[in-house]
Amino acid sequence: MTGKGEKGKKGLFLLLLLSLGIILMFAGPFMYIQPKTEKTRNVQETLPVLQGQSYEAELARALEEVLEHIDGISNVRVFITYYSSKEAIYARAYDESRRNTLEQDREGGTREIIDLNRRESQVLLREGGGGEKALLLKENMPEIKGVIVVAKGAENSFLRLKVVRAVQSVFNIPVHRIAFLPFGMETGKQ
Repeated sequence: MTGKGEKGKKGLFLLLLLSLGIILMFAGPFMYIQPKTEKTRNVQETLPVLQGQSYEAELARALEEVLEHIDGISNVRVFITYYSSKEAIYARAYDESRRNTLEQDREGGTREIIDLNRRESQVLLREGGGGEKALLLKENMPEIKGVIVVAKGAENSFLRLKVVRAVQSVFNIPVHRIAFLPFGMETGKQ
């Protein structure tokens, strides 16, 4: 009889924990209220233009600017890690020649000799100034490994969820590879 009573208590305890979690999830935005600040920048001014700086640095800067537009989020800093660097694929030309020779010796035997030559080179483009450069076919941008976002507003669970979902949808990476941390929190050291 004690087995049924313990199972009932465990079930009730789990139900209470689940209810508390749901209440905290919906009450989160009301527990912390960030004063609204007017953002005077035009959204078109902050659209990412990936030129000039390195792709990686510009991508982090663009994400910071976009996240700053979420109401309640400010002082955003982004750190992105990658599996590898950018990969460039250039056009290549292949030249292959094959020569077959059939030899017969005095005793009636035959022997076939195959000479195969293969040459590979880059395709070059002539520029107006007389120079040459390799023909770039495609650039593979580096695959993102993880993202850390540090910002004021991370204390609010609703805002934290918004930022994590935004980063997840932009980079198509799983949630466990995104960290959203509060900006400038005291560590308790004296």
